[in-house]
Amino acid sequence: MSVTAPRGFRAAGVGRGEHPDRDVAIVVNDGPARAAGAVFTTHPDPAAPVLWSRQVVSGGRVRAAVLDSACANAGTGPLGFQDVHATAEHTAALLEDSAAEIVLCSAGPLGVRPSREALDDGLARAVAEAGRGGGLSAADAIRTDDTVAKIAFRRGGGITVGGMAKGSDPSLGSLLCVLTTDAALDARQCRDLVEEATAKSLPPPTGTNDTVLFMASGAAPGPPDEDGVRALLNLVCEELAAQIEADPPTKEDRQDTP
Repeated sequence: MSVTAPRGFRAAGVGRGEHPDRDVAIVVNDGPARAAGAVFTTHPDPAAPVLWSRQVVSGGRVRAAVLDSACANAGTGPLGFQDVHATAEHTAALLEDSAAEIVLCSAGPLGVRPSREALDDGLARAVAEAGRGGGLSAADAIRTDDTVAKIAFRRGGGITVGGMAKGSDPSLGSLLCVLTTDAALDARQCRDLVEEATAKSLPPPTGTNDTVLFMASGAAPGPPDEDGVRALLNLVCEELAAQIEADPPTKEDRQDTP
């Protein structure tokens, strides 16, 4: 189940257009809360999706994360940012929500802009198919060079934390990770917890597109146990990191710049 193990989340992974393989994923937070925090790349020239998503997460609320594994949209300048803005608007229209709460994550060839028509087609089908059983297909859709999907979840104390990730590719340069919980956290808690867990367990986010996103639905009853969430989140990140380490890139050198 991965990201859909916690209550309040649904997901899907699909192929765009006539593409036979999954390469578009969505993770939707149906609430009742939408708190979120994230860790983004330290790269000096971050990709357009990172620039957009930093603005979104600064507001502390995220309705959905869209992940595109066919095109990094890195090194594409103002036109690339226009693309991500349009994708966020399209996703928001499909969800009848606000583009200001849509996070975008991308992986794939650098220096290339996405095919907007094909991506919009994939997103329409992903939103239509999104459900509690869609966690594995979403994780499969972000794999790029990974040989297997990377998923994990842990439960304890009445709450659940789930996650999916893809490793950093030598030629595609994107560590992407989406983490979810049904605990009723606020944005500060989400930010602090994901920063701590990322620093402790996950590879350093240095590629153009690297993003680690943590969303909280607040669907679990009762007040949150922050220490309990921390323990579960650390376990999930450790499991994802171990899966990444066990499935290394096929090339020795990672390309982080176009």
